[in-house]
Amino acid sequence: MTATSTDTVVLDGTRLDLDAMRHVSAGGRLEVAGDGLQVVAKTASLADRLASERPLYGRTTGVGANRDQPVEGEPEAHGVAILRSHAAGWGAPLPAPIVRAALGIRANQLLTGGSGVEPALPLALAEMACGPEEDLPVVHRYGALGTSDLTALAEVGLTLLGERPRAGGHRHRSLAVRSIDALPLMSSHAFTLAEAALGCHALQRISRAALTVSALTWVALNGNLEAVGPAVRTVTPFPGAAEVARVMSDLLEPQHLEPRHIQDFFGLRTWPQVHGPLIDSLDSLRRVIESSVNTASENPVFLAADGLAAHHGAFHAAYVALGLDTALLALTRSAKAGQSRISHLLTDPAAWLPRFLADPTTGASGLLIAEYAAGSALAVIRGQASTPASVQTISVSAGVEDDASFSTTAAVRMGAVVDAYRHLVAVELVCAVRALRMRGIEPGGRLAEALEACRPLPTDLADRDLAPDFALAEELLEALAPLAD
Repeated sequence: MTATSTDTVVLDGTRLDLDAMRHVSAGGRLEVAGDGLQVVAKTASLADRLASERPLYGRTTGVGANRDQPVEGEPEAHGVAILRSHAAGWGAPLPAPIVRAALGIRANQLLTGGSGVEPALPLALAEMACGPEEDLPVVHRYGALGTSDLTALAEVGLTLLGERPRAGGHRHRSLAVRSIDALPLMSSHAFTLAEAALGCHALQRISRAALTVSALTWVALNGNLEAVGPAVRTVTPFPGAAEVARVMSDLLEPQHLEPRHIQDFFGLRTWPQVHGPLIDSLDSLRRVIESSVNTASENPVFLAADGLAAHHGAFHAAYVALGLDTALLALTRSAKAGQSRISHLLTDPAAWLPRFLADPTTGASGLLIAEYAAGSALAVIRGQASTPASVQTISVSAGVEDDASFSTTAAVRMGAVVDAYRHLVAVELVCAVRALRMRGIEPGGRLAEALEACRPLPTDLADRDLAPDFALAEELLEALAPLAD
């Protein structure tokens, strides 16, 4: 994490990572590096000079299809008009963690020195990001197409100007946004990246917890360790699969299991092959996000070292959209394997366990509903991934902007599946722990730590309301994730 201490993130335009973004989203303290501000000031001087020498999109011209129309009249009015005309976000307001992370990301991007804005702008954004929740801007979820979060960042700009009320209902002007700062402020997909970053961070943690939980299930069902043994690294030569095999072997070898079958059902036997792609895709998505938040995406971009400006399309978020879609598709395979293991824990006659892990009462339902809960979570995940956002496109602004990545849509979907995947893994945990208890198995090694962490789960087998069990299991997953490192 880019930080001077465990509780202060330092923004310098080069080293913002997922952990730091998660810290910012929680309202953690921020500092802006002096070196970054010097770069910003130097580039602002270059931008002012170049604007007097040549046309620059959004500074001396209109935007979109008006790119060839020179600005007339008072320049300050032009910039404010751009903010007002683009602040058309709609839908529910974004939650504070996403807003905070986005403000930190935008400040960090501006500190790369490519925008031409004055240092006051990244300072104001950073101050807002770590300030009181009631001072945050009200930013609406929808309105972007994946070619910069124009509506969201225009809302931020008007909030800085005091034209829009803040989350607490009050208005105050915290920055005189210059006309030439309006488009650079908007020329970023900071809100898309914020939602993607928080979703990626959460799924990486849950995917680790899923390894520990699956190992508990493996023990309860006496799974065959050959499926995660050395052969996996040869026959499935991919980093994620090898990592799954390594972790599972570390967790399971101390258990000295006698396999019940020569080969198990797919939920166990193909676990490296279906969970490995999720690990790989999330790692790839992390690299895309971290590269994007440490890059100048403004159009035009000003390169102080070369003394020039360039018009470009780096605001197009195809890499982000494809990274999100790939992770969502990979998630469906991992989730299906988890649902499969839950069904076998509850109903596999070869598991030597009572149906539905119920008590001896005739007709008792036990954990019957767990299959339904897991199935509904799987349906949510599949529904979000079924039509990749990156295959969509649209042509706007008289055909000048004739393609869009729809990365924002993909990021929204990422946020929607986090809770579903967490719930599915938690349901498996409840089932696995009950199965181990019913069989009287006490695992060794790190799985002993896992089972100890799960001690708060109720031992009562009688039919009752299971929602509190599942909710508690969700909270326990965070403690299980490090055991799979």
